[in-house]
Amino acid sequence: MEATNAFGTTSNPFLIIAEFVINQILPVLSMANKIQKILVPLDGSQNATRGLERAISIAQPTGAAITGLYVIHIPARAAIRVTPQQRKKEISFTESVIDEAVEMAKKSQVNFRPQTETGNPAEKITQVAKDGNYDLIVIGSRGRGAGKEMFLGSVSNHVLHKATMPVMVVK
Repeated sequence: MEATNAFGTTSNPFLIIAEFVINQILPVLSMANKIQKILVPLDGSQNATRGLERAISIAQPTGAAITGLYVIHIPARAAIRVTPQQRKKEISFTESVIDEAVEMAKKSQVNFRPQTETGNPAEKITQVAKDGNYDLIVIGSRGRGAGKEMFLGSVSNHVLHKATMPVMVVK
């Protein structure tokens, strides 16, 4: 195996490894040190849980703080028809998702702050990320409402294309 660098072509394995470290590893480490605030959208799905697990693995070595965001989506046309029982059920589910996330973060000894919002999840996630100056969004590829055959759900697709900061999509 040969590598071409600023000094020409070499087959020296030590120079090949050094070149790899300089070009591939150091930029990733440099970026990791800049990550201080991570936003993780939560919805109770397995993909969202995997997203939180990935965010925790990033936060542990960097000391980054994680915000777990749960967006309660009540479509405008349905808002007037939501019964108190339905509202209570949604609040209970939201609390259980947040409690699970808090427990995962506590066990992993990372700084975690839960946040709950209402609105369109895709728009709210991108707005919260922008307003909060987050360094990274870690989002599940599909939420609990998307079909299994889709690679990206509509929310993760929107966030991926509209966010102004890096987005990591976790399957």
